[in-house]
Amino acid sequence: MTRPSIFAASLVALLGGATCANAQSAAGYTSTPGYYITGEGGASFLPDLSLKNTPLGNLHENFDTGYTFGGAFGYDMGNGTRVELDSLHQSSGLNSIDGLSAGGHLNSTSLMLTGQFDVMPNSAVTPYVGVGMGVQHVSANVEGLRDSAWTPAYQAEAGLRHDMTPNVSIFGEYRFSQAASTKLSDDGLYGHQHFADHALLAGVTYHLTP
Repeated sequence: MTRPSIFAASLVALLGGATCANAQSAAGYTSTPGYYITGEGGASFLPDLSLKNTPLGNLHENFDTGYTFGGAFGYDMGNGTRVELDSLHQSSGLNSIDGLSAGGHLNSTSLMLTGQFDVMPNSAVTPYVGVGMGVQHVSANVEGLRDSAWTPAYQAEAGLRHDMTPNVSIFGEYRFSQAASTKLSDDGLYGHQHFADHALLAGVTYHLTP
């Protein structure tokens, strides 16, 4: 998979560029440098995915709206730039394959290193963007074809954050993630499960620095 390498370069550029761009204004920024923890949850909207290279060819899947939850541990540099290690679990039920009713599910759990950058760091409601890469554990059961594996993955996100107190922030976020395909099998049958996810999240961040 080539896209993770592209996003790795983007992550480096994001962190380096953000630090340089905010160096002059860091003294006036309102946040305090330090560690933080985050909890979040919301809805998962899988796009129309594909089960590829099966004996019947490539099959098109449709999934129901699912749920997602997770958290993060990170460091705020105090200049509108943050680096965090985050994890997000997602679960969705299979609705149909090629328009025909089908049963099964698709779950994933990610572990990503993510960089975030505030677009308007001194506003009351702060827009931010982020990009990350890591691994995703994709587990599927599609009409008897099943398996699970850790695969390379990346994510991109955009959201709005509001500081309730010096230590507590709330946020809403859109996050897109994609991972390499996972091979599914059952008694000699096989297929490659494609994975991508659109998530709408809401969460709370607690800044550990007093």
